[in-house]
Amino acid sequence: MDYKELDEKLRTLTARELHYKSNPGMSEKYKHLDPIDYHGKKVYLFNLKDAIAGENISVLKHTRFAEVPMHKHDYIELNYVYSGKVTQIVKDKTITLKEGQICIVDTEVPHSILPTGEEDIIINLLIRKEYFTTSFLSRLSSKGIISEFLVTAVSDKKNHDNYIIFNSDNNRRIPNLMKELLCEYFDKSLYADEIIDCYMILIFTELMKVFQYDANQAHANSNGNASIIDILQYLEKNYMTCTLESTAAHFNFHPNYLSSLIKKTTNKSFKELIQAQRLTRSAILLTNSHMPVYEIANEIGYQNLNFFYKKFKDYFGVTPNEYREKNNKSKSN
Repeated sequence: MDYKELDEKLRTLTARELHYKSNPGMSEKYKHLDPIDYHGKKVYLFNLKDAIAGENISVLKHTRFAEVPMHKHDYIELNYVYSGKVTQIVKDKTITLKEGQICIVDTEVPHSILPTGEEDIIINLLIRKEYFTTSFLSRLSSKGIISEFLVTAVSDKKNHDNYIIFNSDNNRRIPNLMKELLCEYFDKSLYADEIIDCYMILIFTELMKVFQYDANQAHANSNGNASIIDILQYLEKNYMTCTLESTAAHFNFHPNYLSSLIKKTTNKSFKELIQAQRLTRSAILLTNSHMPVYEIANEIGYQNLNFFYKKFKDYFGVTPNEYREKNNKSKSN
């Protein structure tokens, strides 16, 4: 399937869409369900096994013209606006997404979708929560303390009230990545699941860039001071030499204020962040070099080899040698 065939498939009105175009209203598939009372409101429950049918990720084109009533589900939903726009009500807040934007809704979050028009093409990715937390998030968070922070921020319910909107409409890569994923899903080839996993990694990497840009823009507009992203970038570059005091001086902060800011926003101390960056660097060297383990330990600032082994295993769950062996095997397969 190529992009032209995909676009034709998505824009062609299905039998259900033709029905709802002539008979606007709530989708009939919900009428046989019994809603529950949720804080005084009727909410429908959507079941994972009915929606995903054994897959880690299920891709659906949203049915145009039909209203989706207030509902919640036990899977994570990623909504991508392929064309046009869509208006949702999420926890009593009205949200309109335009072409190219993405919204991720966590489990158990009541939301509804208002009727859409013929040009409004919405793609729904239904994702098992286990996949979202263990498959690609773990791969993204291994790239450094910035990625780890962003992954935590994006998936942290408390920070985003259980949903997050990505202003990805100006990102040039996401539309093509989504099209590639959709072509693979609707016309599956050999190793389709593995290919889709790779596209998910790439898409989420781009979403983290969008999130990082928005976070920096919001902070710059509010007070002009350094944001937590600026601080984490500084730590990634200077983790071998910087101290709490020198970092605070660099950003014109009091050390106590910087320490409190880091703990509040990352849930880690300054020392823990530096250690995480050192261990991440050691993992990269283990995977991409033939340096002996003791040289890698020295390279990242650990003079005591036994201490390095302990910290590495605490962080990654395996010894440095086991980590190297495991990753060398995966690279050779």
